[in-house]
Parts: sequence; structure tokens; C-alpha cells
Amino acid sequence: MNATFTPYRIAALLLPAAILAAAPQTQAPSDDETYQGEAAERYAMVRALEGDVRVRKGDLDEPLTRGTPIAEGDVVESRGRGVLQLGDGTRIAFGGATRFTVAALFTDRKGEKQVLLRLDYGRLRVLMGGQSDARLRVDTPSGTATCFDKGSFTVEAERDKVVRLKVHSGRVAFANERDEARIPAGDRLTVYSPQDGLDRIRGFNTYDGDDFDRWSERAVVIKRGESWDRVPSEIRYYADELDDHGRWVNSGEYGWVWQPSGVAEDWRPYYRGRWAPYSSGMTWVSDEPWAYVAYHHGRWHWSLGVGWFWIPGINYSPAWVAWNHTPGYYGWAPLGYYNTPAHWGYGAWGGGYAWNVVSINFINVRNVNTRIYSDANVLRSFGGGTGSTTWTGGGRDLRAPWQRSPLIVSHTEFRDPGQIRTAFQRDVNRDRLGAYERQAQATTGRTILRREIRPAGPADARPGSPATGPSRVPFEDRSRLQPAERIQPRERVMENRPVDRGREAVPDRRVDPAPRERMPEPRQRIEERRPDPAPRERTVEPRPRVEERRVDPAPRERGFEPRPERRIEAPAPRERQMESRPRVEREERRPEPPPRAVERESRPAPRVEAPREERRESAPAPSRPSGGESRGGSREIRR
Repeated sequence: MNATFTPYRIAALLLPAAILAAAPQTQAPSDDETYQGEAAERYAMVRALEGDVRVRKGDLDEPLTRGTPIAEGDVVESRGRGVLQLGDGTRIAFGGATRFTVAALFTDRKGEKQVLLRLDYGRLRVLMGGQSDARLRVDTPSGTATCFDKGSFTVEAERDKVVRLKVHSGRVAFANERDEARIPAGDRLTVYSPQDGLDRIRGFNTYDGDDFDRWSERAVVIKRGESWDRVPSEIRYYADELDDHGRWVNSGEYGWVWQPSGVAEDWRPYYRGRWAPYSSGMTWVSDEPWAYVAYHHGRWHWSLGVGWFWIPGINYSPAWVAWNHTPGYYGWAPLGYYNTPAHWGYGAWGGGYAWNVVSINFINVRNVNTRIYSDANVLRSFGGGTGSTTWTGGGRDLRAPWQRSPLIVSHTEFRDPGQIRTAFQRDVNRDRLGAYERQAQATTGRTILRREIRPAGPADARPGSPATGPSRVPFEDRSRLQPAERIQPRERVMENRPVDRGREAVPDRRVDPAPRERMPEPRQRIEERRPDPAPRERTVEPRPRVEERRVDPAPRERGFEPRPERRIEAPAPRERQMESRPRVEREERRPEPPPRAVERESRPAPRVEAPREERRESAPAPSRPSGGESRGGSREIRR
């Protein structure tokens, strides 16, 4: 049987194949495109630190620094002293010879929020936040202290289980296996064991205190500066260090943004510091005083003439960066507002994505900025290289070549950086991030926040370029922070851009040859010169940019101009304004042999003295040919 293949039948046969080939391009977005971080209150900031203090996060034991985030389950062991800052404004000061565990941060217990600390030994000074609606509980070997209302108290536990409680303000409840009591402000309680009676309540003078009490009272003070109203309420207690180390600028695109001060020209975010392999992902730890809030909340952007600035955000992340790798190198770049690597115009490669690139053997050094590459050839490879397979069953992988969710790395891989390449595989990292989320939710209640976006089609995304179309959405819902019209998405930021001095419009003070291009001043006489039958002499000096009409000492010949020209005297700077005077007809000038002066008829000028006018008209020609006459004539016209 012979079959006839018409163009319509061929199209019908090829349609299913075209649909199958296009299927991989409309796959659901990967997890790194939906990652939104975690709740800000589930992590604590180190506000102050003195002396030797260490923190244990799982199996990792390391020194505690100002930029280290404190999460649920962390154990702090102090030989010095320090202050932790919680998201609701609560501050916890700890002294020397102290060990305690942050067991829970704002978990729901029977419908109410609770912060739970376990004090093994040492001393804690707790000051409840002014806006706190949670109850703070401190477990000790001999009982539990709970503060329901806004207040301040000190708990001290010795290694032999003796516990002392002082209430500075508010009211604190204490309970053990035998009894329960409420201690008002100005009283103290001493407990010797879990079965001890709670009857040893005595008053004390709230002015009495040792060196730790005086230090903690100063260290827990919150400064309400400009940043208090510039950042979201969820992170305002973390942001007071911004006021002393930068300035706020109102951007038409992003609202209020913050610029750090005292940074070098080649500085960029996530440059000075180190990486730490914590359970939530590779965490950026920096000693910059504002590092905690600016590196774990919000995004960064670079603008011409302005430099780097931070856009406040709500949710927490170990580091808001994009990850990528090439053979032999690891790299990371700060994420911008639209979840793509930030661009900048400075660098060895002449601008582009702000990648920080190191050799794979130096990703685990403490001062990683000393190992960052500036080779242009190395940096360019990170803008488009994927570091992984891009062939997906005959279709193109339209996902971004970089990874935007946290990079989950084990302690073993971090000690042997060559093994970190496994974590860059998308499937491996997605499985690790899911395992972390399930474990954190089961043990501490922490959850990862995600957003829902539709799959990006072929017209919405391109490999190696920022996403466009509906998939390009802001990194957070900022409707609570500022009006929606202030964050309209644009391709490029033009806020606070200084005027380019090379292109600044400077008024041209030269007299244009064509009078139609410049309008005369009001009441200014424009005189037409009639062409003479023979060539005439004209004395003109090439005038400078600022108008000042002069005459050459040596007149030069000019040919006859067939078209009548108009002479306009444009006002120059610092010249007096032209006085109001009646219009007078001006006698046309005809050239005469030098040194004879040009004759003009007398003009009735009400405000000019007659003798002075006559001297100008009848004065003989000076030794300088026609120079003073031209200047005198110009002054007369300006009056």
C-alpha cells in the first residue's frame, strides 16, 4: 500500500517527537531556586565577647567569634565572658568558668513560645526583651528558673549543684522536685539540691554587684540608632552595629540600603572571613563588626559610583551566595536581589559576576581572602561554566550554572577539600539538604522556608544568564516593609548614581554662528548688517569659552559674506545686567582706512553723561588700531 506524505501528515508525525524533546525544558524548578532560608529567631548573635570562649556544634569544637551564629543544640564553654543576642531583644550574658547549652529557641510548647537554656555550671545574667512574648527557662542541676514577664535575673550554678537565683526586676518562678516558689524583684533564693525546700529567700541590695554584674549591665544595653527603623522588625536587634560602621541611603529601587565604610576598593561581600561546615550548610564567619546581620540576612548589590550596599532581608541563611566550581577551583559570589550573582565593575577581568575563587586546597583556611585569585582567566570561567553535565536526554538544561542553596559539607570532606566536589552534584546536595531539614524539624523544630514558582520555559531562562519572566521574583515578600512601587524590578540599578563629570552638560558660552540656535535676551537689539559692495575689514579675535569679546591687535582680511549675518551679544558671567533703555537705531558702519575711527551718530541716552559721550565720539584714533573703540562700543551696547 502506497502512502502519500503531505506536509500536514508530516507535521502530525513530528508533533509527538517535538513534545517529548521539549519536555525536559519545562521540568519543575530545582530546590535551590525555591530556598528561602530559615526563621531569623531560630539563631542567636554574639553581641560581645572577651577572653577565651569555645563553641561545640555537634562533633565540631572551635573558638567562638563575633560572627559565629548560635543555633539550637550548640554548647558554649567560657573562660572569658560574652553576651548572646536573641531575635526578640532578649540578651544573655555569661561569665567565666561557665558551660551552657542552647536547647531551644522560640519553640512552641503548649501554644506558647519558649527559650530553653541548660546551665551545667557557671553564671548567666538574663535580660528579657522589651517586645518578648516568650517565656525564658533556665534548667540547672537543682531546679528550673522561669521568667514569664519582662524582667532581669541572674542564675549561678556550682559544680556541687548549689544554685543561687537573684531577681533584679520582674518576677521569676523556681521549681524543683520538691517545691515551687515565685521570687519577686529584690529577693534571692539559694537551693542546695533537687530535693531541697525553697524557703531560703532573702532580700538583697540591687546596687551590690561584682565586676561581672557591672560589665554585663553595660554590655547588654541596646542602642537605638538609625538602623532601628531601617531594617525589618525581625532583625532590628541584630542591626545596631550598622550605625557605627556605615551609612543608610534611600534607593528608589530597593528602599533603604546600607553601605559599609572603611572597606578597600577591591573589597566585596564574603571576602574577609572563613567557611565553617556547620549542619545547616557552609557558613560564612567573619570578624567584621556588622558581619552577622549583613551576611546571614538580606542581599548585596553593586552600583556604579556608589559601590557595594546591603539590602535588608528577614530570613536567615548560612550564606546568601551562589556556588560554582571548575577543575581545581571553588568559587562563591554574593547573591543579589533577584537570586542571581551580583555584578560589579571592578576586578582583574574588567567587571562581571563578583566571584571569589580559591584553589580547592585552600577552601578551609581561616583567612581565606589571602588565597583568593585575581587571575582573569580563572575568574572568567566561573561566569558560564557549570561544573556538571548539562545534557538532559537530548534537551538543554535551562537551570543556572551555579547553585544557590546552602552547600552541605561534612567535617570529613572539609578536612580533605578535594572531596567537596561531591557536594556540588545537584542530586547529592538536594538529598543532604532534605536530610538536614527532617532532622532539624524532628529535634529542634527548625524548618526551611520555600517559595512556589512555576517552571521556567525556554523563553524564561538561559544557561549562564539571570532568570527572566515570572520565575524572576524578589528573594522575599517585602510587602510589609515598604510600598510595592519602591521595589519594581528593573534590569539595572540607577539609584544614587553620581553625575558623570565627563558627560555633564556645561552651558556653551560661545556665540553661535547661526543666530537661530540661540534666543536673544529680552529687549536686546538685533542689528542686521547690510553687505558692502566691496570687501571690508573686520577685526575679530578667536574668543575663549567664557565670553569676552576682544579685538586682535593686528586686523586680518576677511572675504565678503554673501548672506547677512546677525550679531548677538550674549551675556557673560559676572557682567552687570543690561539696563532698561529706549530702543535706538544704530548707524551702519562702513570700513574706513585706519587709523581713522568709526563714526557713529550721537545717541540720546538718559542715564549717560553728555561730556563722556562726546569724548568717545570725537576722540582721535589711538596708537592701538580700533581696539579701545570696539571695547567701548561693547560696553555702550550692554548698558
